[in-house]
Amino acid sequence: MRKGYITVYLSLVTGILLSLLLTVIEGVRMHTIRTQTECVMDMAMDSALAEYHREMLEQYELFFIDMSYGGTSPAFSNTEEHIRNYMNMNFRPYELFDIPVGKDLTGLSADGVDLQQAAIASDEKGAVLKKQAITYMKDKWGLGFLEQAAVNAGLIQTGGFLGTDVELRRNETEKQVKEAILNKEEQEAEDWEGKNVELPSDVVNEARGEGILKLAVENSASLSRESIPKAALYTGRSNKMEGTGLPSGVELPSGVSDTCLFLKYVMDKCGYYNQIKDGSSFSYQVEYILQGKGNDLDNLRGMANQILLVREAANVAYLFSDGQKKSEARGAALLITGVLGMPELEEPVTQLILFAWGYAESVKDLRMLFDGEKVPVIKDSGSWNTPFSQLLTFRGHLSEYPRGQKGLGYGDYLQAFLFLESQEKVTERLMDVMEADIRQTKGNSCFRIDGCMDAMTAEASVSSGYGYQYSIKRAYGYD
Repeated sequence: MRKGYITVYLSLVTGILLSLLLTVIEGVRMHTIRTQTECVMDMAMDSALAEYHREMLEQYELFFIDMSYGGTSPAFSNTEEHIRNYMNMNFRPYELFDIPVGKDLTGLSADGVDLQQAAIASDEKGAVLKKQAITYMKDKWGLGFLEQAAVNAGLIQTGGFLGTDVELRRNETEKQVKEAILNKEEQEAEDWEGKNVELPSDVVNEARGEGILKLAVENSASLSRESIPKAALYTGRSNKMEGTGLPSGVELPSGVSDTCLFLKYVMDKCGYYNQIKDGSSFSYQVEYILQGKGNDLDNLRGMANQILLVREAANVAYLFSDGQKKSEARGAALLITGVLGMPELEEPVTQLILFAWGYAESVKDLRMLFDGEKVPVIKDSGSWNTPFSQLLTFRGHLSEYPRGQKGLGYGDYLQAFLFLESQEKVTERLMDVMEADIRQTKGNSCFRIDGCMDAMTAEASVSSGYGYQYSIKRAYGYD
């Protein structure tokens, strides 16, 4: 048996070396904990974003996390729990997979996750959704996209057709003529020749009473009459979820270019008359965005009347400036006032005839637009389609017009009116359309746009089996 000994010097050095070694091992453990936590947090955030809503991507090309995860109630806590679970899966993969491991030198687990910021699609009146839609359109079309919505709106505004109240002028003129004829009738005998004279405006007024869609659409019975569940959609709900808005450093969409790109997105992703979207909850979606009525027919009717007012203002303005057509109207007015024995009514009767003629042409314009044709914003003698000889029988000639004219089509008018409408209203009603459509798909009957998240900042609390506590914060989103 050998005897050993250790010097006092070696004893002192060994203690120092052991302390150094244990300190280095503990330092490595702490560094490993930090590094592992950062990697696991990044993977968990990526995994959470990978759970984007499939229908939002399929139908609208947008990436959002549905915080209900196919359930009935979206909540921030659902996403927090998903992130925490993903972290623990990556901290302890051997619990899920058959992986041979030795000693776990970190013993990490995620205790909790707190979403400190969350950008919800509907935040700031839909600015979060709008921003992502604009980004998608920029990627698709590039910055050189033609600002067609602004151009079309400018054509309508430049002519002053939005602020012109043709109906008010027509009513005032008609009232003046009718009162004068009534006074004359009271003064004349029963055999007065002018007693049964019918004005051209009377014939046109009969057509007005039929309803614009019966005139504008050849087969109005084929129009959709779907109801829209407005009360259950985004704009009809009072208990909306709210997030923290656009992430820090992200600017609100603004400017003509952003607006036009967004409106192009609306036109591409939503259906409208003659361009109905497959699988849609209701047919005339762009018309709903503009009119906000509770059923398809009312929205289409409202849109037709809105376009009619613009076309009537443009057509009447042209008639009053065209000497030849004014002469035709004046010739008819002379005959009528001659029979009435009221030459003083020549000018107002001429105006009534021009108003009636402008309305007849405007109805034909609508028929052309609903048939998929284009109509010039401002007419000339070559593009005028209703001859004076057809004024009293214009309803029987609505489908008689030359094809292939230049100008604006029905979709162009929709896009122009979208540009002129409140953009907040457009965005919010678009979210109604999205909810209604996605609820048609399997497993999404309770889908809510205000339960969809675009970006988030999360802080996770991590603990180690060796007594360490660590917190980490990450900001992730769909860039």
